[in-house]
Amino acid sequence: MRWSLLFIPLLLSALDFKVATYNVENLFDATKNGSEYKEYQPYNKHGWNEAMLQIKINNLARVIGDINADIIVLAEVENKAVLQKLNTALGDKAYPYLFYPTKKERVSIDTALLSRFPIEKSSTIALPNQARGIHRVSVMVDARPLDLYINHWPAYIEKEDERLVYAKTLHTILEKEKSREYIVLGDFNSPYQEQKGHWGMGLITFLQAGDQKALLYNLWYELPQNRRYSHSYGKQKNALDHIIIPKSLMDRKSIEYTPSSFNVFIRPYMLDENGNPNRWQISNKGRGEHQGSGFSDHFPITATFHTLKD
Repeated sequence: MRWSLLFIPLLLSALDFKVATYNVENLFDATKNGSEYKEYQPYNKHGWNEAMLQIKINNLARVIGDINADIIVLAEVENKAVLQKLNTALGDKAYPYLFYPTKKERVSIDTALLSRFPIEKSSTIALPNQARGIHRVSVMVDARPLDLYINHWPAYIEKEDERLVYAKTLHTILEKEKSREYIVLGDFNSPYQEQKGHWGMGLITFLQAGDQKALLYNLWYELPQNRRYSHSYGKQKNALDHIIIPKSLMDRKSIEYTPSSFNVFIRPYMLDENGNPNRWQISNKGRGEHQGSGFSDHFPITATFHTLKD
């Protein structure tokens, strides 16, 4: 039986809410602390400074405000201070609850969360020999607990073995989550189907995220193949960001996924001349200077959920 046949009528829902994830591409502050990427070391030849930061924040706030999610996960944020600055730029759409983890010293950027729902608790799952952990943030939605597993796995240039550590660890943890509602999301730096060189094997084979027959449902399968991408590099388009759910979010209890609500959030102002993400611009010539335009090299993805009436 297809999972979509199990969904209850929406008129029984008590509260609809939107969840999103967005890699904001290197959101560094303008304070030098030594862990920045060279292009983001402030007040040098690359032109990263407070004024440039404010342009980038305003641009990202435009996207986030237009998404208007109730919970949004952000990848590539340097620290809590710059997260708060971004939140302030949202104005009357600012979020009352923020999460930013305690970073290891060698970590330049990490994931964060903005929420309209109270954060009950949070913890970080450390991984052996890996800089970034997996963050578990528990929120209360309409008096119902929901766990969010926030991910940013190693980039494509790393060996698949690096991402396998994340996939295996997360799979082991989720095996114990059968009594709770949860969503797995973030930038996994993995395609939704395995590609050449076993790229994506961790996500598909070990985490077991796939279509409706898989242990975990990857919501990319709701879109036609030509729309399954959140990142593009040249002519290559890939779905690197994911929202993944268990069958418990389709069992007519507590919190439910709203079928066919998954989407890639794109507005014309977010596109370059080739229809790709209009990323934050740093010149390729000379000193590699910030141009004061663009957004991110990723598109956000969104999905809607609802609680059920008691």
